[in-house]
Amino acid sequence: MDLSVVASGTTVEALKAVRDAIVRDLETCESMRDRAALYLRLSDVLGRIEILDPAAPAADPIDEVATRRRKRRGAAS
Repeated sequence: MDLSVVASGTTVEALKAVRDAIVRDLETCESMRDRAALYLRLSDVLGRIEILDPAAPAADPIDEVATRRRKRRGAAS
C-alpha cells in the first residue's frame, strides 16, 4: 500500500488505498478465517467510501429521452 496516499491524500483517497490493499491481501490469503476477516474489513471500507463519495445515480431512460427532445426543439427554433 502506498502510505503517502494515506498520509497526504483525502480521506476518500486513503480509503481507496486501503480497499486496494485489502483486495491484494485477499488474492494471496489461503486461510478461510483470515479471508472472512478481510471480507468484513473490505465491506466496512466500501461502505465508508460510498458514504463519503457516493456514486452518481443511474440516469433514468425517460429523463434522457426528454432531454434529447428539448435539445432537438431548441435547435429547431
